[in-house]
Amino acid sequence: MNAAALGPSRGAKPPPQAFLTPGTLYCGTAPALVSTVLGSCVAVCLFDRHHRAGGMNHFVLPYNPAGEDSLRYGDVALERLRARMLRLGCDIEDLRAKVFGGAAVLPFGEAGDTVGTKNVAIAIEWLRCQSIPVVSRRTGGKNGLLIRFHTGSGKVLVRKITSGIGVDISGPAPIYDSRLDLAAE
Repeated sequence: MNAAALGPSRGAKPPPQAFLTPGTLYCGTAPALVSTVLGSCVAVCLFDRHHRAGGMNHFVLPYNPAGEDSLRYGDVALERLRARMLRLGCDIEDLRAKVFGGAAVLPFGEAGDTVGTKNVAIAIEWLRCQSIPVVSRRTGGKNGLLIRFHTGSGKVLVRKITSGIGVDISGPAPIYDSRLDLAAE
């Protein structure tokens, strides 16, 4: 899939864009293009095709230590993503998930026990427990990923980031920043 497949047709106004940094999420009912860069971090994209609502998180570690309420942790970020989607009027049985990231980019951890592997495991298990089907997944490996999620269609463009290639992350801040608890319009 190319970038044109994600965007509007010729002459149409492009959707708003947001870039997610670690520990943030975005949810909205208006079409938007949400991007992030992942290494060992994981992003879960949820899409409700009936309500045309989409949301994405970006978490760093699987579990919060000592009950810290931060979206940097998968157990918090996944629950908060679900709650935001339900507040938008989505039904849990209409949600579909796409999971990305979890690469072995950090220099510690054995093959099956890396931070990335643990991040992917919590995402997949949490989605299974919520009965949210995973319809697409690109996880693991040794390279980072640039992902662009179009919330209006549920489509995702994925690009592998190889060593030595820079990624331009300039652009507007996320429309929803968990640190400020501001919802997307």
